[in-house]
Amino acid sequence: MRQLIKKLLPNLLLVKLKYFVRHFHQNIQPFFALSPFLSRLYFAFFNSAYQREQFSTLQGMVKYNERTKSTHEQSNPLLRRNIHRLEKGLIMRPLREVFALEYIEETQEAFELAYQSSAHQSEELAWAKSVLMKYFDTVSLEGNSLLTRLANEFSQLNQVNTSNSQDLNKTPYKYNELETNPLTFEEFSQFIEIRRSTRWFNQTPVCRNKIKQAITLASQAPSACNRQPYEFYVVDQQPLLSKVSKLAIGGGGFASNIPCLIAVVGDYSCYEHERDRHVIYIDASLAAMQFMQALPTLGLASCPMNWPELSVVDNKISRLLKLPNYKKTIMLIAVGEPELDGGVPYSQKKSAEELVHFVDTV
Repeated sequence: MRQLIKKLLPNLLLVKLKYFVRHFHQNIQPFFALSPFLSRLYFAFFNSAYQREQFSTLQGMVKYNERTKSTHEQSNPLLRRNIHRLEKGLIMRPLREVFALEYIEETQEAFELAYQSSAHQSEELAWAKSVLMKYFDTVSLEGNSLLTRLANEFSQLNQVNTSNSQDLNKTPYKYNELETNPLTFEEFSQFIEIRRSTRWFNQTPVCRNKIKQAITLASQAPSACNRQPYEFYVVDQQPLLSKVSKLAIGGGGFASNIPCLIAVVGDYSCYEHERDRHVIYIDASLAAMQFMQALPTLGLASCPMNWPELSVVDNKISRLLKLPNYKKTIMLIAVGEPELDGGVPYSQKKSAEELVHFVDTV
């Protein structure tokens, strides 16, 4: 529709129309900003910016319910969340004799469902089994009919489904069991400064195995309840690469120079409640930064590209990547071997004094 309007109307009239629309919104916004109720009316009748997020969030909630009851999924978001909750309970101080009563039954049901699936990821199952074993060995079963029953059912299930002893290594451990950090602050500072947004790349194919290596490290980034609601869509073949590259506003002037493009995609179907709808942005961004930090160690450079919330562009990339409605592109990352004489912006950074606020009083 927008393209049709642009073709039919003269440029001067388009400029005046945009001016009118902008000032119309500026004039009515103060009134609708007076209360949450009026704000809802504004976005319901005058601004559709949040429609896609609302639609995707609701689609994700529906898909979440399907995934948690399916025997054909590789991963169960309910199982991942609750197993992580059990882990946190196992490290609490003081350790309670009984905890997790409100969700342990649904956790075991999800575990049993995953065991019935031939598609479920073995590592996730091993982790879940290990933590559940630790949980039933830790909590007091005495006088608790629910825990006694679940412990017996879990024991019987494991007699049928045996697995190797490595499963037992996937439970919480002490901090002093972690490896000592081999880097000093100065060395780490130098490492951080190596990564710079690079826009000029050699026109050689990017090794897919290197991409997988960097994503393996990205997956170690923290994630809310360990649900990891993101995926990396790798676009390195024409003509799709050219089509996707040109969609990013941040790719102006160098889109045609990108040999590989990563779309970091968030998955709303990892969540049961709309309150978690923004976690895809947080978790995906944490993983994306870790991914980009890994690339220089593999001889690769990167540039995260501006991806504003524009429904038209968002819909286009969803069609190109064949994304379901409950998945959304969070950002694009250009990746490639850096062209050695290509320019890199200095990009002065704000100081700690500008960014930090020590909050000392209530």
